[in-house]
Amino acid sequence: MLSRLHYSILCIALALAGYAQAADDSTKFLEAMRARGMFDLALDYLNDAQGDRLVSDEFKKQIPYERGVTLLDKWRVTPSASERDRLADQIKGELANYAAANVGTPRTADAQQQLATLLNEQATRALTVLENRPGASENEGQIKGEARGQLAEARKLYGEVEKSLESQLEKFPKALDPKTQSGEIDRRREMRARLSQVRVLKAQTLLEESKTVAKDSGDFKKLNEQAVKDFQDLYDKYGSFIVGFYARVYQGEAYLALGKNKEAMACFEDIVVQGGDNPGTRALVTKALALQAQLMLADGDAKGLLDKQGKWLVTGRGGELRTPDWLTLKFVVAEAKRKQAAAAETKDADKRKLMEEARTHYFDVAQLQGRYQNDARQILSSEFASAKAGPERQQVKTFDEAIQAAKDAINSWNAARQTIPAAKENNPEGVAALEEQAAKGFGDALYYLNIASTLVDDETPVEKVNESRWLSCWLMWQDEQFYRSAVLASFLARRYPEDPTASGAAQVALASYDKLYQQAVKDGGPDAGAAEADKLKELSSFITRRWGGTALADTAFGVLLNFSIKDKQFDVALDLVNQLPEDQRPVFQAKIANTMWEAQLRAAIEKDTSFDRDGVRTKAIELLAASYPALVADAAATDTLAPAALYLAQARLEAGDYAEAIKLLEDPKAGPLALVKTNNPIASRQAYGMEAYKAALRAYVSVVPPQTDKAVATMAELEKIVGEGDADKLTRVYLSLGVQLQQQIEDLQSAGKIEEAKRVSEAFVAFLDKLNERGSSDPTVRQWIAQTYFRLAEGLKGDANAAQLRESYYDKAAQSFKQILDDPNAGIDANRKLGLQLQYAETLRHAGKFAEAMQIFEIILAEKEMMIEAQTAAAYTLQEWGSKDASKFAYAIGGTGPLNDKGKPIVWGWNYLGKVAVSVAKSRPEMQARFKELFYECWLNIATISVLKAEGGDPKKDALLKQARKIIADMVKNYPDLLTMPIREQYNELMKSIQRAENSRAVGLEEILEEKKS
Repeated sequence: MLSRLHYSILCIALALAGYAQAADDSTKFLEAMRARGMFDLALDYLNDAQGDRLVSDEFKKQIPYERGVTLLDKWRVTPSASERDRLADQIKGELANYAAANVGTPRTADAQQQLATLLNEQATRALTVLENRPGASENEGQIKGEARGQLAEARKLYGEVEKSLESQLEKFPKALDPKTQSGEIDRRREMRARLSQVRVLKAQTLLEESKTVAKDSGDFKKLNEQAVKDFQDLYDKYGSFIVGFYARVYQGEAYLALGKNKEAMACFEDIVVQGGDNPGTRALVTKALALQAQLMLADGDAKGLLDKQGKWLVTGRGGELRTPDWLTLKFVVAEAKRKQAAAAETKDADKRKLMEEARTHYFDVAQLQGRYQNDARQILSSEFASAKAGPERQQVKTFDEAIQAAKDAINSWNAARQTIPAAKENNPEGVAALEEQAAKGFGDALYYLNIASTLVDDETPVEKVNESRWLSCWLMWQDEQFYRSAVLASFLARRYPEDPTASGAAQVALASYDKLYQQAVKDGGPDAGAAEADKLKELSSFITRRWGGTALADTAFGVLLNFSIKDKQFDVALDLVNQLPEDQRPVFQAKIANTMWEAQLRAAIEKDTSFDRDGVRTKAIELLAASYPALVADAAATDTLAPAALYLAQARLEAGDYAEAIKLLEDPKAGPLALVKTNNPIASRQAYGMEAYKAALRAYVSVVPPQTDKAVATMAELEKIVGEGDADKLTRVYLSLGVQLQQQIEDLQSAGKIEEAKRVSEAFVAFLDKLNERGSSDPTVRQWIAQTYFRLAEGLKGDANAAQLRESYYDKAAQSFKQILDDPNAGIDANRKLGLQLQYAETLRHAGKFAEAMQIFEIILAEKEMMIEAQTAAAYTLQEWGSKDASKFAYAIGGTGPLNDKGKPIVWGWNYLGKVAVSVAKSRPEMQARFKELFYECWLNIATISVLKAEGGDPKKDALLKQARKIIADMVKNYPDLLTMPIREQYNELMKSIQRAENSRAVGLEEILEEKKS
């Protein structure tokens, strides 16, 4: 998700562009972001709008729908198929939830129409890709089956939307007064237009569904006949509108599918005659002419085709020439020109001209993906391969012109490059010309991209600049400029991860760094490939987090596995292993299991939630357990056995099977503790030894009863393997062990194993004491020790039998924090010192040492008065102190401590802190949510203090309770969004406390809400 600062800047920019963020402009603001392709920011806005009181309630009801529409817009421009599938699932969920929440209302139809559109476009896209493939697809049946289901469901939804719109239209009066009811007239007109569109889309699904069944089947005929009938009805009804033109063209397509060419020609001719050269109908006329041209060519009417369609083709302009229908028209016209050139009556001069024009058309079609791209390439390779490379470089004046020229050059290069293999077989003498064309296209592309980079200005949209960067890094990769492609592609992927080109750029960067790594390893030398490997790992880690679940992420995660599995996917690797003879499988299964175990450990450290850590860990344990006996018996498998034995022991520790872990660790033949003392190339490494002894220490501490003597002996062995004199390194080893033990305790508590958690906790404290006694010059380690004592103390809250133990933990935490702060050689900067002081003060506060805590808070706030976290903690400290000394309640509200340069106490108290919260919330939109809640928290505590004083025997009890009640009532009435936030429950509980103190029914906020209603 983008940063809040970026989001705030965008809000300002759009507001300056004419879009305010007031409640009634929320839709405009959202549409402005969608129009600019800022879909992720739009989604962020929708998430924030849910709790924004400036956004109207009406718009908030629309948020699930708007989220679905935004995701649909993003789906349309997403190049990755797997990412589109993920987005499609989200869209369906959002729209389904919206529809369910608005059953029986027109809003249901809105959601149904968007959902139908998604299903329709999913099916159409899949069928188009299938149609454009040069050969048959193995999954053709499955793809068509899925598309058929999507189209049927879309048609059903369109039908329901149609009924809803008809019902809504019936509610309009038959006669509306244009003078007084113009708004209603406009709304009815829009609804009628929408109804006509839905009806055409519904009928179109029949036409598309016919493409999913065999052409000689009854279903094919039935679907197209029904389409003909439905489109005729629509044309009869809407023939004078553009939507009727669409119906007529689609009807012609249905006739064409049924082999009724005469009827199809008549449909197309209607559109050509009625549409003419009107900007609003040009696209439809082109489609009709292209379909008509195919019939004319099949009938041998090349001359008539050139007189009609050929003349229309000359009128093409700009971007429309790259659309599918124009490319189809261009291909058919090229075929007609080639056919006409071959006619006996055509003069030689005309033949040369026709063939040159045909070649130009084929070349244009071959450059762009579409139905006839492969046909055009095949014809170029066999008929036109000896032609010259093409025109000289054109002069470009704008960024857009330069980018388009670069794209055309890339298409020229790509078309020639992909045509060369066919030319080598069909027309060898033309290969040299194609190679010249390819070289020229490549050079021209780089030239125009370089020109484009000089034409960028402040008005150039960043998405277009990124497109230029993407094309540049891709060409650099093709030209084997791997360092340049790696740097530029990595920048694009990291700096603009939301851009449609980012995932492609990440793939180029990954491939480029891999090439650099392979070359560095090949060249050899000290640390060969180390720098490149670091770049690969860093980039791969980013990719797995950013695009988790995609094919690109699978590849990247494979890189993190140090290329140990060639195809970089565990399931595929295991399938390959299963193809081996059974007696050869265990060692390879263990290698994969070792890698899987390391991967899940890395995923835990990096908090990579996209990685299925539980699934991978479970599978790794299963493989380790299954292969371990065979590894022990295989003398040649010791390299694999060493990590497998250690990882299996760690797995048993995680499962709480400490005795089994000890058995594995101590195995005299294959146990890690035994292997450490051998010349095993893996186990003899220092890192392996440290992990083995750490596992043993955990096991000896955790087992029942604890094996203290072995633990002491293991610590001695650990100190030996680390080396004498390296106290900090040994401390870090113990530190990592402590982290593991702490996680183990938390896992036991979560599992309800309280007694076992207490037992291991006591062992953990003994370990911390030992670590503390050793001392460390590393303030990070010392801070962790202090924090760990604090967390252990907090974990004992609510346990009346552990009060003394809890107090001792707080004391140890405070002493540890104090030691760091008092150490002049700690080497901590000013900001870190403030953080440590805050933790120290918090520890003193929780230990009930309020006076000492306030001394530290005053030191902090004298240094940084605007440290809100410290101000809040100080107010709580005074409030808690008030329970022992009622005079402190006044300071908790009004503040205390030395005066600042404005004569105000540096410890603000709840009253002034609440004022600051309001001020920041108003002036800093990006911080509004946080400080709004702080404002509510301040007044909650002011009311709480009145209740505490009343409960403490204050003679003004009734007045105090009344005062607290009034504060709560005022907050609820004046700030209704408080009721939508988590803090509501605290207000509710406080209100119940007041009601109980007044001997009335404890119903909480319900009492105020009922009063408000009445």
